[in-house]
Amino acid sequence: MKKQLTFFCLLAGVLGFYACTKSNPEIIGDPTGGLIPAKAPITQNVTIRAFDKEPIANAAVVSKKFKFPDTTANIKKILLHVYLNCPSGGCPPWDVYANIRLIHSNGDTSRTLGYELGRWITPYGKDNSSITGGWIIDVTDFRSLLIGNVTLQTRAEVYSGTWLVTTDFEFIAGAPDYAYSAVAPVMEYCDWSTGGSPVTFGKGTVSTNIYNGKQTGFSVKVPADVQKTSFRTTISGWGHAQPYAPGGRGFAEWAFRKHTIKIDDANTFTHDMGSLGCSVNPRVVKNQGGNWTGDRAGWCPGMEVPVRTDLLADAKAGKTFNFNYVLQEDGWNTSNMAEKWRDNGVNTAGAYYAVSTYVVVQSDKPITAPVVANR
Repeated sequence: MKKQLTFFCLLAGVLGFYACTKSNPEIIGDPTGGLIPAKAPITQNVTIRAFDKEPIANAAVVSKKFKFPDTTANIKKILLHVYLNCPSGGCPPWDVYANIRLIHSNGDTSRTLGYELGRWITPYGKDNSSITGGWIIDVTDFRSLLIGNVTLQTRAEVYSGTWLVTTDFEFIAGAPDYAYSAVAPVMEYCDWSTGGSPVTFGKGTVSTNIYNGKQTGFSVKVPADVQKTSFRTTISGWGHAQPYAPGGRGFAEWAFRKHTIKIDDANTFTHDMGSLGCSVNPRVVKNQGGNWTGDRAGWCPGMEVPVRTDLLADAKAGKTFNFNYVLQEDGWNTSNMAEKWRDNGVNTAGAYYAVSTYVVVQSDKPITAPVVANR
């Protein structure tokens, strides 16, 4: 979508790079990464377009480089806007898992990150142009990394048809709550909605720190001088496994669960994977082609997957503590963990949770990222 804007542009160099300033905060950059980064600190809002109607088909993974501001020193918030468009042949018919990840930060190609910035579930056969501003995901937690030359990766599990994906990063000028921030991954089981990457739910063996072969218990070492520590989690469930949960709700797409984060073995935060009111939620694309009104467990077709933020009451500066993610099971056979539920013995229609969790620290003094290790 283009707007009529009045702005002043400075052309720079034979390569055709440009920088623009205007009263309207929306500044769209060259999708190839040709926008000259704003000088530090920026004094007005800046929006940089990354992927621009990027075609995604056959579950392709697309990675591209983009130019972001050189610093986020005077950036209060960063919002990711996601727009989906349809090619001339129409939109793909199914709701599928999709996300965007940060691969390289500030031109450093020696370090591959793979951090999940945001996730969405595509609508059934319809674009999201009815959603003002697109789906909006707050990515301020990653502000220490969204600088300079960045490589971003987007993908969608679409095999029938093509989605055209556009992403805008809106940098909102202003003093941040804390001058410095850093982020480190805790769990990254989010490559796919099913299969080997996510957590297979309800089968296999479960211990305090490992769930069906996936590490879910960790130690987290927080740097000194940290003033705020929080966790950022994105989680969505897939599959139609049986026996059903109460109400005839299959695992893990439909079954309402309450998962828990334990800190030093004490229940501290709860992730309620319940109804988001898909049929009436204003963030959901209306009048889709398929079964979009049914209440999934913590997500909706045609909507961004919610980011769950959990703030520690004590920042634990200079300390090491334990983190455990505990998935709520059902007790059909509490004496045998391998048979808590069995999908009626059919292994091909299992249940899965795609989950990513990051620990975010902030301070008014320079800090390094937390250190996360298996517990």
